[in-house]
Amino acid sequence: MKTALLALITSLVLALSASVLQAQPGSGQGGGPGQGGGGGMRMNPEARVQQLITALEITSEQEPAFRAAMAKVTEMQMAAMGAMRQGGGQGQGGGQGQGMQRRAEMQRQTEEMLATVLTDAQMTKFREAEEARMAQMRERNAP
Repeated sequence: MKTALLALITSLVLALSASVLQAQPGSGQGGGPGQGGGGGMRMNPEARVQQLITALEITSEQEPAFRAAMAKVTEMQMAAMGAMRQGGGQGQGGGQGQGMQRRAEMQRQTEEMLATVLTDAQMTKFREAEEARMAQMRERNAP
């Protein structure tokens, strides 16, 4: 009886530890800029925001508005991913072209939201960071 209880407690502790480690920025599914584990854009949203705050040199005055805009961007991306998983555009015949159009539209909407928060120099850095992230994803997904 004691052995079974000890085994159960050990299993629970290990399971909780694994879930906590995955939730940490820089571990689990997403370690660095544009990196994700096995699935493309799987960086922890908070880790991505923090990385961009540093890279774009977001001021303390800009940060609340930037965080709000990035929360909307994350919602938009999650909704698009959900639609794709449910078959929206994954069929044959132009699926990849539709995906590229969706990506371009999402990028346009993202830049529109951020343009009210970021300076011109910060927007340029953001675009460069996004291009680099997409290039890494293409490399990782190349046959």
